[in-house]
Amino acid sequence: MTTFYLVRHGETMWNKEQRLQGWLDSPLSENGILHAEKLRDHLKNFSFTAAYSSSSGRAKETLHILLGDRQLPIYYEDNLREIFLGDWQGKTVGDIVTTHPDYELYTDYPGQFVATHTESFGTVTERAMFTLKKIAEKYPENNVLIVSHAVTIKCIINAILGRNIDQLWAAPFINGTSVTLIEKVEQRWLVKDIGNIQHLQ
Repeated sequence: MTTFYLVRHGETMWNKEQRLQGWLDSPLSENGILHAEKLRDHLKNFSFTAAYSSSSGRAKETLHILLGDRQLPIYYEDNLREIFLGDWQGKTVGDIVTTHPDYELYTDYPGQFVATHTESFGTVTERAMFTLKKIAEKYPENNVLIVSHAVTIKCIINAILGRNIDQLWAAPFINGTSVTLIEKVEQRWLVKDIGNIQHLQ
């Protein structure tokens, strides 16, 4: 059995500004760093065989905090990056809402959202699940730590649960440094926990 500890990166400066990042980047905020340190302490008695991160700077920064002085194989994967958001990237939600009426479909009716200038949810799902399967083949009996992004994690959850894309944003919310627990048992994928923030309480 492979157990994935799937962590969303810590809060960033652009998260605070409600500015969409996608494949762009911004550094962790003070809270983002603090929350990652709290999760590092929470995970200190957990054993991991390998660590993976999205190739985005905010995810790599989070992973390095989580690992502390652990000596693990570390891998950076483009396929674990956030959804590509085209010309929405770097803009605030307020600016996007006034110029892109399809943003409401993206946030409220994902099943009706047609990706013309962004990556589709289906493409995110395919690349993320491809990577998880590859990791499970490499580490079939191990715990693996992964740092990724909110939409990517939501797509993974939705795929494993076999849900319609309209349910993509179903609660709980994927907060910064939250932990989602995924298991690969032989040919079965299981979601054991979603968006756990016990370390922040």
